[in-house]
Amino acid sequence: MNALTNASRTTFTYGYATVADLKVREVKRSESGKIRLEELEIDGTPVQASRRFWRSFFSRFKIAENVFRYFTAEEVFSRIHQQNHDDSYRFCIAETMSEGQVTSRKLLAVTNPNRPVIRYNEIIDLVEQHSGHEVRYHDGLVTSTHMPQGRTREFQIGGDHFRDRFCLETPIDGYGHPRLFLSMLRLICSNGMVGYSRAFRSDIPIGKEMNHCITRALHSFDNGDGYAALRQRFESAQNSWASVHECLQFGALLDKLSREGQLTQYGLLSSFRTVAGDLGELYGLANIEALSDKRRRILPSQTRVYDVLNFASEVATHHAKAEGANRIQAFLGSLISEEYDLEGTAEDAAEFDDFFVDSSDEIVRQSLN
Repeated sequence: MNALTNASRTTFTYGYATVADLKVREVKRSESGKIRLEELEIDGTPVQASRRFWRSFFSRFKIAENVFRYFTAEEVFSRIHQQNHDDSYRFCIAETMSEGQVTSRKLLAVTNPNRPVIRYNEIIDLVEQHSGHEVRYHDGLVTSTHMPQGRTREFQIGGDHFRDRFCLETPIDGYGHPRLFLSMLRLICSNGMVGYSRAFRSDIPIGKEMNHCITRALHSFDNGDGYAALRQRFESAQNSWASVHECLQFGALLDKLSREGQLTQYGLLSSFRTVAGDLGELYGLANIEALSDKRRRILPSQTRVYDVLNFASEVATHHAKAEGANRIQAFLGSLISEEYDLEGTAEDAAEFDDFFVDSSDEIVRQSLN
């Protein structure tokens, strides 16, 4: 095994095992009867299984996720061990320390031992060598932001200035490919919007030397057509009213992230409702959500899609934890990769706010811990 440590006091441990080395310590059932297997033991070490672990486990041994509905974990593991001539795998454990004590051991992905992997300290050194910034780790992935090769393109959309950027997302447990996502930086407020959608994504083909593959991608990446398409979507957002559907969709995401403790400031949903307008009062309805999906998509709110994009990217950049930020960026990527509900319906010019969220000291922030 080999352990790597980062500044956030998380140590990454890699090892090799077989299915016979995996045991379930506790089986939990939800009220709906869904089985949850989170407390495991691997090679004698107690760990908490992540969603990433189970996705990779099902993929590695080609079994369906619902298999535990019909068979116990012991039966499944035993059958795999008996029928699979090679049930070995490489695993990765993220061990978090606090005040000298281990607070959690999260089991990340398991992969074929022969599959190439780039470890945490290797990717950190690599992105630093290539001027990466905003380097973050979350749930088996290291993300970093980079400038495209050639030149730093600064451009204007409406009254706002932007720069082209791209994000590198690298798995440090060997599960999945490193991926590049187009990004744009709004200079006036340092908000970064990442195109987390297939339309703005490029997978990096991997060979035996992942360091070399990633280095080559960082040296050569410059998707001119992709950036042009991204800018066009932002320009169109300035001339499109946000529909009731789009506003309710983002409001529901904010509400869910708040309940899950993924936001670092109170009152964000209320702030967004101020931006979008009182939709119920606007249309004389006590419950705007009672409208059909078709009606929601053709009714405008009191804001434009561009404001929704800027509000969401401000929250993701400044007021959300790592998982919450990723989910907001995924919403943004989905929104801009398809035609807006009311595309091109706002013909008159408008001025857009620089900031939407009050970050004054009077606002009570949620704990980051």
